[in-house]
Order: sequence, then structure tokens, then C-alpha cells
Amino acid sequence: MIRERAAAPPTAAGHPTAAAPPAGAGRPLPGDAPAHAGEPGTRRPLIGVIGGMGPLASTELLNTVYGLEPPEHEQLAARILLWSDPAVADRTTAIRSGTVDLVRAALEHSVDRLLTAGADRVVVACITAHPALRQLPERLRSRCVSLVDLVFEQLAERPGRHLLLCTRGSVLAGVFTDHERWPEFAHRLVLPDEEDQERLHHHIYRLKRGGDRLPTVDFVRALLPKYRAAAFVAGCTELHLVTRAIEARGLTRRLPSIDPMTVIAQRIRDGAL
Repeated sequence: MIRERAAAPPTAAGHPTAAAPPAGAGRPLPGDAPAHAGEPGTRRPLIGVIGGMGPLASTELLNTVYGLEPPEHEQLAARILLWSDPAVADRTTAIRSGTVDLVRAALEHSVDRLLTAGADRVVVACITAHPALRQLPERLRSRCVSLVDLVFEQLAERPGRHLLLCTRGSVLAGVFTDHERWPEFAHRLVLPDEEDQERLHHHIYRLKRGGDRLPTVDFVRALLPKYRAAAFVAGCTELHLVTRAIEARGLTRRLPSIDPMTVIAQRIRDGAL
């Protein structure tokens, strides 16, 4: 439900600054042509990103968007509104304790604020938060882009066995295994055993604290042959930090992956959301 008086738009830290324009302000007028990269005179869609879970991963998403091949003029670059709120309850802890409603309430508030501030679509930059995303009212959920859906879309285009790397919370909540397309791809996806899942958990939380990415790159490199996987799925947004490190070191061919954060960055850049 759109409020009569719009709330202040969030800053990169998730705090309001000044009065927001009415809902829909800043969007193309009805007579405007669709916004595509490289077309002067059009306004691109405004994409809301709910970040802070954790902050480094969502910040890296913006770095990825703007680090891709830029348009000739910066005015044609992607328009992004980042709502970064690290105060959201830890998603794995909420899943374990049965308090996912705390995450749902935070997401509902954030999505509503971003839409009120003019966002056309919203990306929730945390895969473990997707059980709460599914609980949002339809008027909000329908405006959100699912990173989990993107993983299965990419699997349809990428043959071979994939190692699914995600948080323990995502495993417990069945974020991937309860997805409607899981039966279609279950024979090509393998989850780490309990010991490796626990090691992965520690790697993810070390990355959240700004730890060196290279030990996790080495960890993933060792896991692929162990599970006879040709590639891995970056099923946690912190692992976008790792796929970026792999790319920076020219190891993408040796350590291929499906990274929904990279896919969403490309679609934001292309105006394809």
C-alpha cells in the first residue's frame, strides 16, 4: 500500500536524508521510450538493492555493475538505490530459532520504502533471506527479483555437475532444495557433506568480517574435484566476493561458477530487469 506521505529515501547507510518524492517520481513518463543502455534521452529503470546482509557483498554488487563495460556517457549508466541495513537479524540464526518473521518484517519495511522512493524493481542481496522474501505480500513480492530463480535459469544453460555452496541457513530452510525447479536439476547439483558445510560456514562469516578472499578461493578449488563437480554455484552473496577474486586472478576457466550476483549485475547494467 503506497503511503499518502512518502518516507525519506535511504542513503547508502540505510538512513533517510531528505523528503522523498512521491511514489513513482523519477521514473520515465508514460510517453517516454523504454530505457536501454546507449540510448540518449531516456531514463533507465531505477533498481532498488536491499543490502547490508552483509555490507561488503552488496557493495561489491555495485562495484560489479559499474565495473562492467561502461556506456559512452555516465548519464546512461545504471540507476541504483541502495538500502544497506546491517541491523537485520542474522538469517541463519533466525532460521535455526524459528524467528524468520523478524527478517520478513525488516524486508517488508525495506522493500516498501524503496518502492515508495521510486524503485521499479528490487533485488534482495542475501540468498539466505529468501524464505522471508517468499512471505512478503504479493504487492511487494511481485516487484522483487529472486536470486534463487536466477540460479536455476543459469543451470538450464550450463551443463555438468555443480557443487552448491550456500549457508547452513539456506540448507536448513531448503532455499534451493524446496524450489519448484529442484527436481529438474537435482541430478546435477551436489551439496557438501557436514564437515565441509561447517568449514564453508566459517569461510562465509570470515568474508563478512573483511577477511582475505584467497583462502576461500583455495577452499573452493580443493572442493571441486572432491565432489566431481565441473563448476560451483555461488549460493551465498558473500561468495560473490570470491568469484570476483577468481576473475581478478584470471582463474575463471579453472574455477567456473554460476554467480547470481554477477548475473543480476549484468542485467542491471543492461537495463534488463
